[in-house]
Amino acid sequence: MKLSRDTTRMGTHARRSGRRSWPTRICSTATSSCRLATGRQADLPTPRSAAGKKRRLREIFMLVAMRDDGSVLLERRPETGIWGGLWCLPEFDTVSAASVYCGQSLEAAQNQPEPLSIVEHAFTHFDLVITPLLTSCAGHAGVMDTPATLWYNARDPARIGLPAPIKTLLETLSGPS
Repeated sequence: MKLSRDTTRMGTHARRSGRRSWPTRICSTATSSCRLATGRQADLPTPRSAAGKKRRLREIFMLVAMRDDGSVLLERRPETGIWGGLWCLPEFDTVSAASVYCGQSLEAAQNQPEPLSIVEHAFTHFDLVITPLLTSCAGHAGVMDTPATLWYNARDPARIGLPAPIKTLLETLSGPS
């Protein structure tokens, strides 16, 4: 094992293993002392958020089609992608697309859904802003259950996978049990 000529500047572990390491005179205490001496504790190290990198923002509309019994229409998401395989409210890019869906796919539904309070959710690479749009379906009218859709009753919840913000929204809509 070949050691450095100046082994006094290396840590004990480095001397034993033959690897170089930082000199013992340079340590985290010395760095923090330097920050303290110059009054730059808050500046060093620079926080990532201060680097000016903005997070991407995605805005969507989700239709809350509710029947008289309180059940809500859910669709199963594709297996890949965000919330893969979980059950969600029908998703749209615009309010008008949601209105068209109400008129074409839901029987006895209001054509102009009512916007509810915005729901925000943060993912690792972007922020999602969901605008829920409430519409009511008369009686038992509505789309038929298919493998990709179901009527979910939050008062008597089935054991299905729901994303956290959707579960919270449905619990809020169902009110106290």
